[in-house]
Amino acid sequence: MRFRIPTKNDTCLTRPMWTTAIWTAVFLCLAVGFVPHASGQIDPATRPSTQELLPETTVAFVQIDDFRDLMGKMSESSMGKLIKDEAVAPLLDGLWDEAKTAYNDVKDQVGVSLEDIQALPSGEITFAVIFPRRAKEPEYMLIVELDNESGAVDRVLDRGRQLITEEAGEEITNEESEDGIEYESFMVDGQKIKFFRKDGLMVGSSSEDELTAFVDRWMGREVEGVRPLSQNRKFVTIMNRCAGTKDLRPEARFFVDPMSIVKIANQGVLSPVVNFTLDAIGLNGLLGVGGAMILTEDEFESVVHGHVLLANPRKGIFEMIAFKPTDYQPESWLPADTATYMTTSWDIDQMLAELGKMIDMVQSEEGVVDTWLEDNLNKEIGLNVKEDILAHVSGRVTYAEWISEPIRINSQVQLFCLELKNPEAFAESFDKIIERINREEEAMLEGEYKGFKTWSLSTVRLEEQMERRRQRRAERGQDIDGLELEADVLPKPALAIVGNYFLMSFSSRSMEFIEHAIDTQEGDSEPLANDELFQSVSRKMTRLLKTDMPCGMTYQNPEHAFRFLFELTKSEQAKGLMSRGSENNPYVAGIQRQFEEHPLPDFDDVKKYFRPSGGFAVADDTGYHFLAFNMRGEEEDQSSGDNN
Repeated sequence: MRFRIPTKNDTCLTRPMWTTAIWTAVFLCLAVGFVPHASGQIDPATRPSTQELLPETTVAFVQIDDFRDLMGKMSESSMGKLIKDEAVAPLLDGLWDEAKTAYNDVKDQVGVSLEDIQALPSGEITFAVIFPRRAKEPEYMLIVELDNESGAVDRVLDRGRQLITEEAGEEITNEESEDGIEYESFMVDGQKIKFFRKDGLMVGSSSEDELTAFVDRWMGREVEGVRPLSQNRKFVTIMNRCAGTKDLRPEARFFVDPMSIVKIANQGVLSPVVNFTLDAIGLNGLLGVGGAMILTEDEFESVVHGHVLLANPRKGIFEMIAFKPTDYQPESWLPADTATYMTTSWDIDQMLAELGKMIDMVQSEEGVVDTWLEDNLNKEIGLNVKEDILAHVSGRVTYAEWISEPIRINSQVQLFCLELKNPEAFAESFDKIIERINREEEAMLEGEYKGFKTWSLSTVRLEEQMERRRQRRAERGQDIDGLELEADVLPKPALAIVGNYFLMSFSSRSMEFIEHAIDTQEGDSEPLANDELFQSVSRKMTRLLKTDMPCGMTYQNPEHAFRFLFELTKSEQAKGLMSRGSENNPYVAGIQRQFEEHPLPDFDDVKKYFRPSGGFAVADDTGYHFLAFNMRGEEEDQSSGDNN
């Protein structure tokens, strides 16, 4: 396979922009070696921050502050401790040995050992996409700190030189600037890729001008007409909102200016059309998206901030999906063993009104949405969608995930629900919809569980789906032995109205979750609201929110999901799948052998490592801010004396 660097003759309309970014990053990584060796590690305090060196025209930015420090902190996390636990370590060591064995098969092609590759990053890693003013294509920049004391660097560099010479078909040239910096460069399809190393830092770019400007800022020289990224108002606003509760430097951060990318990528004949459409639907108001991850903050194992920066006043899609802040409490039917819980709410009337405005503007016609609803839905179901259905929906939407027992490959069950303002009126309308669905054949069966009406996909419809699958396999000459597994995972929709909520599940074991929810509603199962772990996460969420009201929240208890994975790997179903997969694949066979020689322990022996997490979203004048956190392990909780 030959690598290819995109050229200036390629346009953003005819090639995937991010494919270009990825391939350029690969070249930059390989080209680390095409510069003279320099000893010593860089001290970040002796140079300006990367945000001071990159231009304000940076439209995408991903940064790991210190790779080795990040890995060190992660090794002390709950998952890091699990990996080192003597009950799990033999299996993971064996799997790592299998990975190294698999890598050895391609080692000669790659040219360096897996250990050498692991040893390369030592500090900061930053990748940036830059759209210079008046440019028609993006430029890319990679900044990496390397361990210059390791012999691994030299071995990888030597291999890199060889690959560039062979694949690029161009000689690597070098030159020294007036600043004493030695540059290495090579041409690929008419485009120059240029690099330098200074004080242990490798910097490479697809743009010679951007690389020169980077050095000028580093040397303290002013770059005319372009300020640094640290003075980009969008970037600064987002990073300030993602700074955390204390003066802690984030371990990782990212920033994207999506609308600038879209507009610049569509320069030319289509530009007026694109700009009109973006303005009509309100996407011009999306100023930027960014976030940061902070490890070991107070009593949290990790805290992740995210921010969507929006213009004011908002219009179009961002006016349409306006979230409603409220005091969210788990629904009374939600069981304590829920693995994942997310909830938010919208203003339905505002959503429909803004949707209508946007479509009318784009179509240059009034009442397009109402006409479409009347012609396509109202006549089909014999109801007025707005008056008979949407009018009875409050706007609150909840998603939940639960693990059904006995454990099988289809044990994960998802549930969606809508809060109802008038359950009786909604039920009356929904009965009419079911009648329309069943007018030709009985597709949905009505049932009852503990006095609650339910609906589920009929056996006849399921058999029809399986028969179509058999026919397709037969036409393709495929084996039908796997149809039993397909039958297990085939979606079997189930619906119910429980209290003030309309429950919908489209999983293969849908009715089991709905019946479990009804059991909880009737007091036969513990609700999530009474669960101690949930209450602990909820208290911390309330403290972080202070006086804010969330417009959405989430809760996860990974113990349930990982218990499912542990038990699934031991099941006969999983073993059968692994055996079939290993028949002609030595790598899968090696993995299977490791699981047989080092079986996973009982989950109860390691469940202490799986701690719950929470998160919420709030709305303010700058947009939407998201915060997610992972709780510390039991030992850390005790040592911190946290009684919240």
